[in-house]
Amino acid sequence: MAEMSTTSRVLKKLYTVLGEKSEGITVSEFWEYLFEDKELAKELMFDGERREGIVVGLQTRIKKGGKAVEGIKIIKNVEGKNVFILNDNNLNYLGSVTHKYIKEATKIKLEVKDYSFSKAEQTIINKFEKTLKELESTNTALEKLASKIEEQKVSKGSDEESDGEDIRISKVYDSKGREIEKVK
Repeated sequence: MAEMSTTSRVLKKLYTVLGEKSEGITVSEFWEYLFEDKELAKELMFDGERREGIVVGLQTRIKKGGKAVEGIKIIKNVEGKNVFILNDNNLNYLGSVTHKYIKEATKIKLEVKDYSFSKAEQTIINKFEKTLKELESTNTALEKLASKIEEQKVSKGSDEESDGEDIRISKVYDSKGREIEKVK
């Protein structure tokens, strides 16, 4: 069996830590967990410096989304720090996949040259275009709902640890790393 890459081991560690810390962890907290594993810590150092690129690259992959990092999301807390959280509801993932489909589908114009559509055929095309627009609108609402669920999850975990101190998220990012909502 091939040995796991350092990046794969770091990702595995992230899943493990997030399984224990449902409220999420900051990047600096994650580094602390990484250095608890002495063997992994050796791989994360080069010439006396931390190999920052491994975690930065992982953050980029998470923000872009995809199967390699499915189930993890990054949000910014009120202090502007990146927080890793587990996304154990699939709304965000579904929203991302649907968004990709909509983006691709709306690029294509539903026209067939050298063919005259009957009224019934044109109705099918018109219905598809209308349904695609409705799906786009519904998907935007779904993505906001997924973000709201994650915000509540982080706020709940933070409230429990902060003895009632009200901590709010200032920015939320979708699976593409785009800011999608500000919470006050």
